[in-house]
Amino acid sequence: MPQLNYNAQANPYLGPPGTATMHGDAQASDCTPLAGPGAGAWDITSVDLGGACPTILVGNDGFIQVLTTQRFGRDLTFLQPKISILDPGGAVMSSLEIPKGALLGAVYAYVDNHNRMVVADGTGTLIRVAHDATGRGLHVDQRADVSSFLSHTPGDQIVGLTPDWQGRVWLASREGRVAMIDENLREVRGLVLNRFNGAGERVDNSISSAPEGVSIITNRGMYLLNAPAGQPQIVWATAYDAGSHRKPGKLAWGSGASPTFFGPNGSDYLMLTDNGDFQEAVEVYNTKTGRKLGSGKLFMPNASGSENSMIGIGNTIIAACTYGYPYPRYPEGAGPSTPAKALFAPGFERWDLTPRGLRNVWRRTDMYSSAVPRYSAADGLIYTCERPRGPLGLLDGTSIKAVAVDINTGQTVHEQTLPGLVTLFGVDTLQMVGTIDTHGTWWQGTIGGVFRISRKGA
Repeated sequence: MPQLNYNAQANPYLGPPGTATMHGDAQASDCTPLAGPGAGAWDITSVDLGGACPTILVGNDGFIQVLTTQRFGRDLTFLQPKISILDPGGAVMSSLEIPKGALLGAVYAYVDNHNRMVVADGTGTLIRVAHDATGRGLHVDQRADVSSFLSHTPGDQIVGLTPDWQGRVWLASREGRVAMIDENLREVRGLVLNRFNGAGERVDNSISSAPEGVSIITNRGMYLLNAPAGQPQIVWATAYDAGSHRKPGKLAWGSGASPTFFGPNGSDYLMLTDNGDFQEAVEVYNTKTGRKLGSGKLFMPNASGSENSMIGIGNTIIAACTYGYPYPRYPEGAGPSTPAKALFAPGFERWDLTPRGLRNVWRRTDMYSSAVPRYSAADGLIYTCERPRGPLGLLDGTSIKAVAVDINTGQTVHEQTLPGLVTLFGVDTLQMVGTIDTHGTWWQGTIGGVFRISRKGA
């Protein structure tokens, strides 16, 4: 098979491609141009950061920036968010707490072209957090109050944010409101996403951008937006099968994916996973026109669901199943799932877009991915974690493995058990994403901190 080269266009207002956002880049490709630790033996160490680490970013200066939702209480309640700066060896250089918000608020963030973490805190303030040349001196460098934008619905919170190619920052709130702020964080302009539900739609995942515009997935549809005259407007929108209920192993009722731009030129296509009751599907659209180009049924019927953004590179898609994953807590308003509980189901697949639509290239029905997969275009490997079932068929939370999978064959080429405990709460990777830095080190978030995974002896 041909080499899958990294081709996402670099956003000039973001940090390095592959490490600037939770999903790697503005397009949410979940790919990186950097090589990972490879298929040989790894050295694995842990850094206890006192809470779940869903966001791990790296700026041009090489410091690892981790956004942690600190945990207090036996019920695994996620409370105060904290930003930590780590050096490439894993030493904590500095930390800064920011006001708390909803469970998914203050989770999505990005690193800008000045190595600042950009995030919305729990007070309805967009902040840019800077550090000095030594990784210390964390401080809020710039802020913008967007609380008035959120005041239309009590308790509304910013969920996703991304810069566009003009430097404007786009924000999406849980209650389906969209704001756009100029590069200097001054003027706020917005609209409401309600094309498929007049009472309002909900946003539960991060948002993405490409030169063509900004994409947002609500619990009813996918939108492409732009602002040619300085005012946000909808370019096109499409409904998807939202299903009749939330599934176990998903954090919300609707699509569990962030929108992903991908294609031979980096953003030709836009994709999502739906929430079909019997079996979910991946759907691919032409970015410019909104025309559907293909659809493919994912995973096993009646055990099909994904909370994770998919890998998108060239004409290739990688999808991982999360149906039944035992999250310790669900966001406010998630509601009950149907069924109430289910065993974590396996599923890991590659699909390619062809002139005739989507074609399944390989399918793993023996793999239980417990992290958002990340593809390295430099070494051809997909890096993720696996939480296999134990001898009695139950999940074994003490033997989670880091794995590398060949993107061409779907076969695992190396795996290694994550050692010991990060904290007394265990090593659960909780479907969080990993990041690969310029040294080939894979940083993987867990429920209690991060793992540092590097080539043995490097």
